[in-house]
Amino acid sequence: MPEQDPAARFPIRLGDAKTFTLVRELFRATAFDEPTLGHVLQLTDMSALGRVRWEEIKLENLSAPLRWCLNLFVRGLSSPEKESRAVCGDEILAAFLALGLLRPRKGGPGALVCPVWLYPVDGFLVASDRTSDPDGGEFKPAEDVVFPAIYGGTLRFLKLLPEMNGGEALDLCGGTGIGALRLARTAKAAATADLAERSAFFAEFNAALNGVAMESLCGDVYAPAAGRQFDVIAAHPPFVPATGPNMVYRDGGATGEEVTRRVIEGLPAHLRPGGTCVILCVARDTQEQTFEQRAHDWLGPAAGEFDVIFGLEKILSVGEVVESLRARGQNLSDEAAKSLLVRLQSLGTRQFVYGALVIRRDVGAISPKPYRIGLTPNGRAADFERLFAWRRQQRQPGFAEWLHDCRPHFAPRLQLTARHVVQDGELVPAEFVFSIEAGLEAALRPDAWVVPLVARFNGARSVREVFHAAQKADELPAGFRLEDFAGLVNGMIGRGFLEVELPLVK
Repeated sequence: MPEQDPAARFPIRLGDAKTFTLVRELFRATAFDEPTLGHVLQLTDMSALGRVRWEEIKLENLSAPLRWCLNLFVRGLSSPEKESRAVCGDEILAAFLALGLLRPRKGGPGALVCPVWLYPVDGFLVASDRTSDPDGGEFKPAEDVVFPAIYGGTLRFLKLLPEMNGGEALDLCGGTGIGALRLARTAKAAATADLAERSAFFAEFNAALNGVAMESLCGDVYAPAAGRQFDVIAAHPPFVPATGPNMVYRDGGATGEEVTRRVIEGLPAHLRPGGTCVILCVARDTQEQTFEQRAHDWLGPAAGEFDVIFGLEKILSVGEVVESLRARGQNLSDEAAKSLLVRLQSLGTRQFVYGALVIRRDVGAISPKPYRIGLTPNGRAADFERLFAWRRQQRQPGFAEWLHDCRPHFAPRLQLTARHVVQDGELVPAEFVFSIEAGLEAALRPDAWVVPLVARFNGARSVREVFHAAQKADELPAGFRLEDFAGLVNGMIGRGFLEVELPLVK
């Protein structure tokens, strides 16, 4: 990070390891953690923390130390210094004051406030900028405000980060550093990078607060990591089309894609072979190409080395995006909104898509086509790992023969639904639907004759054996070949309906 004077520029300060340990131990002893807050505040997840109806919470039933933590660090209330000293003791209170997590309230003699928002998330304690003035004055957010780590999109992003089993990780557009904190659990080394010095400082503070060895870098996209390569690169970039004065954490250029594109363009130089990139973003389908096709092109001459999968969670029309900006308080006039709409349409925007772009770099040229699949709120990194493994198996020599001899079995949560209609006075099946409640959306409406054949996959029979048995029993349509049946099975495995043990790929 660049040299700076934190005392003058930022509301919190770095300290030595002992000081951070004292503060961390107070929070641990107080049970200021995610499970406890979820229980006492009746939260579905931490994204609801900013919407708690405090008048409905019986704070008097909580321990005095936990009540003190909630009032100061979550609610942004003040606390008499005498009460704070009673909760903390002299040494720990001095540690809070030294780090800037507590300071005297302006205009309130003898009272202390916390100048930042501090909360537990994903097993960590995280500080970010507040959305109100703890001194009770008019709130004026910093231009480079540090975005909270508990909003829904951030929690979604954390679930998509892979387990690393060693290796080096880089989280771009890192904000509070929460992505790198999560990656640091299983990485040999983890770094976070952000354009804003304020975010880079908060990330460094949060790493120290949690006792995590994590590097905090400051600079434009890959600039502070020039010449380095990583096994995992993650990003939750700003994606709002710029409409006026920029907010560093929010704006993504003329279409909202500028930062996302630059992250992808840098992968050939910074992602190691075998490495994975995860980007949670909003981007565009144009009249000519889908987002994942455009992303594949952004990889440049090395594109043939990358497998690109886009997990689509939501589609938004251009008009819906413009209206959402107005609804979120962007202060867009009718004229500005119309101008933005015209700009996006003139750039060939067909629709906006929200989801996870996951990119895997292989060794050598593989040239797979970019792939899109539905992503549910239950989606995790492991869902993409399974899909990448299957796509890699499809590229192996002799795949067709291997597929004929493999022995699939049903995925544990597979469902088969039959819709019946009245025909000649009787209920008869009119439609069958295979579906599965998992991280990646999947539904298949097969012809009725397919269902009993697929039902025979129990892990003991090969694709070839099931086909020949059906052929012998005259259960197949005329001209239906083993290759056709294997193609059906191929699709069902790829979409998660069927599972099969994959051989180790060297």
